[in-house]
This record gives sequence, structure tokens and C-alpha cells, in this order.
Amino acid sequence: MGISKVSSLAVASLAKVNSIAKANISKIFSVAAEFAAAFTDNVSFDFDGANDYLDFQSGNIGDALETTGSVSMWVKLDSMSANGVMWQIHAEEGTNDQLFILWHNASAVIRGNVKLGGTSNIVDSGSGLENDDTWHHVVMTWLSGSKTSALNIVRLYIDGSQTDTDAIGNTWGDASAPAFFVIGRNNIQSNAYFNGHMNDIAIFSDVLTSSEVTAIYNSGSPKDESNHSGLIAYYTMEEYTDGDTTLTDDSGNSKTLQINNSTNIDSSDTP
Repeated sequence: MGISKVSSLAVASLAKVNSIAKANISKIFSVAAEFAAAFTDNVSFDFDGANDYLDFQSGNIGDALETTGSVSMWVKLDSMSANGVMWQIHAEEGTNDQLFILWHNASAVIRGNVKLGGTSNIVDSGSGLENDDTWHHVVMTWLSGSKTSALNIVRLYIDGSQTDTDAIGNTWGDASAPAFFVIGRNNIQSNAYFNGHMNDIAIFSDVLTSSEVTAIYNSGSPKDESNHSGLIAYYTMEEYTDGDTTLTDDSGNSKTLQINNSTNIDSSDTP
């Protein structure tokens, strides 16, 4: 075979390889673009601090959240003059057992509390989060009742980093699972309404690892968590339109929330 023919074959082969590579690269970018386009984040809820709140009106929202779980949410605090509860589950009667995340005004921190058997297990954020015109990612994880006592811990993460932990010594005292699931107020006393924005709230049946929290934080850019393992409920707010009285659960588990005292709670301010 002559040198010129070998050269021609080599050029043709290289051209074919380049063509295939370009086609594959184009396909990769196309899939990536479709994936990015699949998740939109154009709506948040703006709680007025006066009487807006959400609740699940069908009893226990699911699984054993009184024992183990995680809550992930994005929040943007307005100026706070009092405590403001972001999320809470509590028993119906016979005990004051409850789990919640709130803005603790006296300490000027976001605080998580696993209150079991009359004992509060508290985890705090750092300072400087109030009215800073910035969205923050908040995660609380907890485990109680494990035979391995060292695993019974509540943790708080802010913007992907763990800020505090506390050991949990007691367990849920009520014979039944949590009867109330509420976002935006202290449901026991009907006070401590949250003043600020919330978005992309996710409830998990297991304890998120630090690497999972970092991945959800995603350097400050929320992403689709609808296929995350252990997901009980997921509220992106994207399906909301003015006048709606309910909020769709985007996990596919039909954990619809009731919107109370507002018919125009949406905002275009998102993380």
C-alpha cells in the first residue's frame, strides 16, 4: 500500500473520530441543558409575621419523624422583633414533645430544638443572619432512641456547614406519632409567626449526612431533590398561583399543605 493511500485512510479515520466525538459532546450538552431546564426556582413564599402559616391537616405526615429525620429549607429573614417558628411537629395531647426550628430573637440565632421528655436539646446557628438580604440554607437532622447512645444527636447546618450539635437523651413520650406538622408559626400557642421568605422545603425520613447536606446546599443554588432517597415531602412552591388555598407536595407523596390567612403569599425573590 502506498504512503499516499495510508495517509488518506488516516485522515478519513481521524475525521470520523472527530465527527463521532462532536456528536457525543453535543448529546452530553443537550442532556445537561434538559436537566438544568427541568428544575425552575421562580417562586418563594413571603410570610408576613402576623398570621400566615402552612399546616398538614391529615394527621401524621408520615414515617417516624418523632424518632429520626431531617428538614432542609431555604430562608431569608426579615427584621425580627420576636421569635418566629419556621417548622414544627408536635404531639396532640398528653405530652409537650415537639421538634422545631425557629428564629430565637433573644439570642439572635436560628435555633433547632428536639424537646423530648421535658428536656430541650438545642442547636444554634452563628449570628448575623437577621435582615441581611441573603438567602440561607438551613438543615436540622436528628436521631433518638438508638441503642447506640452516641448516635442520638441533633445537628444544625447553615449554608452547608455544621454549626452545632447536641446529644439527645430522651425519646418521644406519646404513644402515637406527631399529630401536627406546621410551617410558619408556633402551633401550640398560636404565636411566633415567621417574618420572611421560605423556599424549597424538604422533609426526609432519615438523617442526612454532611456530604448530602453539602450537595443539597450546592454552593447556594437550590436544585431538584425530588428523587432524593428518604424524601417524605417536598415543597418548591412552583405550582402556586394567587388564590390557591393549598400547596402541592412535589415529592409525589401527596402531602398537600393548607395555606392559612393568605391568598397572595408568593414572591419572585428566590435563592
